[in-house]
Amino acid sequence: MNIFFDHQTFTLQNYGGISRYFCELIKGINNTDDNNAHLSLLWSNNVHLKEYNIPVIPYPFSKKRRLYYKSNTLFNCIDNKIKSYDIYHATYFDDFLVSSIGQKPFVTTFYDMTYERLSNRFAELSADKTIFAQKQKVVQKASHLIAISESTKLDMIEMLDVLPEKITVIHLGSPFVQHDATNKNENSAPNASPYLLYVGNRSSYKNFIPFLRAVAQILIKYRVKLVCAGGGEFSPKEIEVIKSWNLNNLIEYKDVNDKILQGLYKGAIAFVFPSLYEGFGIPVLEAFSCNCPCVLSNISSLPEVAGDAALYFDPDNKDSMEASVEKILLDSALRAKLIQLGREQLSLFSWQKTVNSTLDLYNKLH
Repeated sequence: MNIFFDHQTFTLQNYGGISRYFCELIKGINNTDDNNAHLSLLWSNNVHLKEYNIPVIPYPFSKKRRLYYKSNTLFNCIDNKIKSYDIYHATYFDDFLVSSIGQKPFVTTFYDMTYERLSNRFAELSADKTIFAQKQKVVQKASHLIAISESTKLDMIEMLDVLPEKITVIHLGSPFVQHDATNKNENSAPNASPYLLYVGNRSSYKNFIPFLRAVAQILIKYRVKLVCAGGGEFSPKEIEVIKSWNLNNLIEYKDVNDKILQGLYKGAIAFVFPSLYEGFGIPVLEAFSCNCPCVLSNISSLPEVAGDAALYFDPDNKDSMEASVEKILLDSALRAKLIQLGREQLSLFSWQKTVNSTLDLYNKLH
């Protein structure tokens, strides 16, 4: 069976969970005997492609992304006519190829419903209505839809008026190999100070600034750092909040790759995730892989992914966030318990399971 993947995610993302998901899917499919995954892509600066040895041409003018998107779209349209394939799996929600695939099954993965859930709360989300319109069109045209969590599936049913039987839930995996529990802190701390770890984007619905305000006094009281891995340098607003709480010596930003990130997880007292919405939550599995206790929002998909292996808080409640962080700092027995439960919970997820379940779906549609 031949699967055709378009360019969208790999043109739009230089790195991130969605493009990593498709790299894992493509690699896994191509490691089977009777299936072939074809990624139709010419230009891309996505770092995961290099990690997975998928050849592309880097584009030299990063500010011309729209031009390269059009170029890759044209390439997809030509490639679609040349290649012989059985299933079309779109990597995002632009339906530019749908009219030319004939009767071939068309699959799309839904990663979250953040815009639909939170656009009335955050201006930066409400400014882009295109994504909602694209999702509505895809729901009508697709042969089948994949949701990466039961939480996302329920949101799709509620907000896009899609039939439950048209959606299959296929969970994701961790990009990291599970580490030996005895080596948690080996060569991993960024400095001698104990720290909590925050990973990734910090804007709007990620709830970083409210979380920082909630735990500022705890960080000061216990002289614990908050290390922010990835997500870009601190914004002017974040710097303002850091200075207002005199946290300059307790908040640290680190630009990371996978190796550095694994070390940070392994050395952290705990991983904190105050997000107001997640479609899945790959960082939770990353933390489990590295024997790092998790302190998480009690919302959307996070309880589904973490199960009993995390300490939860209400992300809209300052006292709840503060109390949970203080508890994880003071209770070493709880941290040890969460590490063990995290290792057990991690066994429920793997990229091989993702690949197998996706191939099962393709076979039903083929």
